[in-house]
Amino acid sequence: MILETTRLRLRPLAETDLDALAAIASDPQVMVHVGDGRPLSRAATALWITNAAASLRLSEVGSRGVTLKTCGSLIGWVGLIPTPAPNRLEIIYGFARPYWGQGFATEAAGAVLEAAALGEVDATIDPENAASLHVLRKLGFAELAMETDEYGLPTLRLRRPAQQVAS
Repeated sequence: MILETTRLRLRPLAETDLDALAAIASDPQVMVHVGDGRPLSRAATALWITNAAASLRLSEVGSRGVTLKTCGSLIGWVGLIPTPAPNRLEIIYGFARPYWGQGFATEAAGAVLEAAALGEVDATIDPENAASLHVLRKLGFAELAMETDEYGLPTLRLRRPAQQVAS
């Protein structure tokens, strides 16, 4: 399913996204707060695209490419991924540096959360990532606890409560 916002189109990643996504995922400044903090290789990015596309074909879980509606350029990713806790999902996102600070993360993540109509959703971020903390707070996430992630790095866990459906 393709999601649209005022400025963005959120769609499954495709092989044709490899050059653009590899450029984003190989940028050390973009990846410093993602996963183990290291840039991804082109091969790892290609595998990510394959796995994310396959996952989205089966469910709403996986990464989507974020493109500008005006020109179709891939500017980042957003998605929901499973957490180690059973039946719990986590929101993820990342954007090329020229698109930071323009509200794209809030817009894209908000669209994914709204479309999925889920219960509680988690987020984990580097506690030094003030920009992501700001985005998540705007989306209704509250801080839960400091933890250590699978790489042994400190991480802040946040949670967004289940949204009430208007009757």
